[in-house]
Amino acid sequence: MRVTQRQRLSFAKKKAGKPVVLHLATFEGRLRISDPEVFSRTLLEGLGPAKAYGCGLLTLAPLPATTQR
Repeated sequence: MRVTQRQRLSFAKKKAGKPVVLHLATFEGRLRISDPEVFSRTLLEGLGPAKAYGCGLLTLAPLPATTQR
């Protein structure tokens, strides 16, 4: 697995409130699923505390045929 992109976002949620700060990262790599039920729930619900802002989503793609195990 490797981090391919990092980003820091900051915005005001309320006019006088503290800013919301998000640290985003994009990971690429292989995923081995050891618990299909937990994986399915995480895929549908997302992961991490910033889900309300569209973070924590998973994008999956099959491995190319030459790299599958």
